Amino acid sequence: MYSYKQDIIQIQSMLNGFVKTKVIDVKQLTKMDSLIKQSEQDQIRTLNSSLPLDTQRTMFGAVRNLNTSIKGMKERLKTASVRHENPTTAEQALEMMEILSNVAYCIDAFTNERRITDVKDIEKLSRILYRKAKSFGFSEDQQTQLRDAGITESQVESFIDHFDNNLSQELDIEEEVQSNRESSN
Repeated sequence: MYSYKQDIIQIQSMLNGFVKTKVIDVKQLTKMDSLIKQSEQDQIRTLNSSLPLDTQRTMFGAVRNLNTSIKGMKERLKTASVRHENPTTAEQALEMMEILSNVAYCIDAFTNERRITDVKDIEKLSRILYRKAKSFGFSEDQQTQLRDAGITESQVESFIDHFDNNLSQELDIEEEVQSNRESSN
């Protein structure tokens, strides 16, 4: 059985070594790959689950935020020496470990035991993870996320156009229903 928490502990140990030596050994960054791969698979599993939509959205968001944070962290660690940010980037990554560990605990309970702890707590932890990753520059920008998902700019524009159209139609229907109710009273 896969353990997010266990991979986080291994990554934390690796980062402690980087901070201690003040050198980021790029070859060791492969230790992050199993977490990245598993979280990509679990995003799909979450979307295909029979959970209520709000719970599904929360769990997907938690797994996705963990995935993008680890991928962003790996990329920043790879290029840290070129930018002369060697120990600083490793220290920032180490600061992320507590929140990553908390989110990993919730994801492990869901993926391994099909048990969901408090959904509101998971959502809160996921938002904290997202904000912290973004503040350290460990999150992918929107363009990268869309490109990785295979979504083009024209597809986004089309979605927005359809969304606006559907929303206005929905509002028209609600107004019509409200008007019919008032006239029947």
